[in-house]
Amino acid sequence: MNEKWKWVTARRLRRGVVILAAAGLTAGAGLATAGSALAAAGTIPGGLTLSNMGPAPLTTQPTWGTTTACPTGFTGSADVEEFDLAGNFVSGISSFNNAPTSPLSGQLLLAAVGPLVATAGGPTATNPGTVEWAVGCYSLPGGAGTVSYQGDLYITVTAAGTYTTSATPPGATATTTTLTASPNPAGDGASVTLTATESPATAGSVQFAAGGSPIGSPVAVNGSGVATTTFTTPTPFNSSVTLTATFTPTNTAAFTGSSGQTVLNTSSTLTAQNGAVTISVTVAATGTLTVSVAANTGVNLAVSGSTATGTLPTVTITDTRNNFPGWSVMGQQGTFSTAGPPANSFSGNQLGWTPTAVNAPLPNGAILGPTVAPVTPGLGTTAGVLALAHAGTGADPSGATNDQVAASLLLDIPSNATAGTYSGTLTITYLSAQA
Repeated sequence: MNEKWKWVTARRLRRGVVILAAAGLTAGAGLATAGSALAAAGTIPGGLTLSNMGPAPLTTQPTWGTTTACPTGFTGSADVEEFDLAGNFVSGISSFNNAPTSPLSGQLLLAAVGPLVATAGGPTATNPGTVEWAVGCYSLPGGAGTVSYQGDLYITVTAAGTYTTSATPPGATATTTTLTASPNPAGDGASVTLTATESPATAGSVQFAAGGSPIGSPVAVNGSGVATTTFTTPTPFNSSVTLTATFTPTNTAAFTGSSGQTVLNTSSTLTAQNGAVTISVTVAATGTLTVSVAANTGVNLAVSGSTATGTLPTVTITDTRNNFPGWSVMGQQGTFSTAGPPANSFSGNQLGWTPTAVNAPLPNGAILGPTVAPVTPGLGTTAGVLALAHAGTGADPSGATNDQVAASLLLDIPSNATAGTYSGTLTITYLSAQA
């Protein structure tokens, strides 16, 4: 096997942030998508390890393993392969594991580290140097199909006939990439400045992306390791968008780095994007107003000297209207007269009253009318108020309660009244602000 997988020779490191339409933030970190074993050391998940990581004699016969399984789609087989520092494939150095599990593990082909590293002119004790070992995960058994590398490790042979292991190749520069976005959170159609920083500053370029789609062309980092661009949020912007910065160093053979992701999360408070929403509903007017007089067989006044007294039958006011317009119940006395002949009469103004509450106090906010004295003014010429309810009172839409009123009647008998039985009609009327 002597193929070169050029499509995985440069691993890109990336940072990400999420721009949100609401406030609140939580910072975290995570690894970028796995790249090639040919890329910077220490960046490929899976953590390739040997049972003896050294320093140890080149005759040592360790087994190998990783901390994770092969990724989905690349579980047909797995092995350990050797590459030179330029990223060129040298040889397979372990038998294929045709049933990858988590963690992966296996035996080296020739058992000892020394002969494996020396393959195809590799380093020896007399020619010290470093090679890269990586775990190749294949889509098919026996190393067939496409490959994804799951872990890597650098093996350095010393002049003392020993080997050491490291996650960093010789001369590599470890860098960290960070990405910030301002403002964050942002509103509809906002211009957001993205800033990617390499620490320590390393020559290269950054490809910014939103939701996986590139934002323009790669941007070269300046002497301080900083690259910037701008992103405009969509309209409307009611959720979030993931932004990433992928750094590609100029010198990939002498570069290593780490990657991470910063996530801003929405708060538990929802904020209206486009102002208040007015919700209205129209409730139809319902209910009725009724007034009735109980035991309406008339009233016989009891005479005592020059006056006569009695009690007006109970007047019941039932108002079930839901718009509470108010009402007024009144009474007016007609002329008192005898049947005759001869017919004698006197004015209805001779009658007065004092309104009373049968179910005191009146339950729905109504009030009693004032006392009307006989003669001055009396109930003949002008109607007197028995009870009234101002707007907003006097009603019970449920119909559970009503107002019951009566009146104490007082008649002043004229001194010139001829003997006889006098009668007259007391008319009860009612008014409403709304029918």
